[in-house]
Amino acid sequence: MAKITIDNITSGYNSTTQLNNNFDAIETELNSKVLYRANPTGEPNSMQNDLDMNSNSINNVANIGLTGTITVGGVDYKTSMETIYNNYVSLTQKVTISSSHPSGGSDGDIWFKLI
Repeated sequence: MAKITIDNITSGYNSTTQLNNNFDAIETELNSKVLYRANPTGEPNSMQNDLDMNSNSINNVANIGLTGTITVGGVDYKTSMETIYNNYVSLTQKVTISSSHPSGGSDGDIWFKLI
């Protein structure tokens, strides 16, 4: 089905009216259903459906703001990165830098003696 449907214009008295109606139909579709590269200030310009890139790339992206997961090849990278970060934080909490042997601690802790 066509995305914009306009009526054929036949010759006669109503051709101007029909032409104006067709322009109004095109204007309505463009104003409410098109994502603009340079959108007028104050006008809505957001996606209402998923965008299928058909295996094409998105190039020259400066920043990507995300809500939800990042899945690549079936791998949830957001969860993977959170796990790496939490492991890093846990590891840094086990590191002690001291000028003498630290007191306390437990197996698996790491300490560095400053000389």
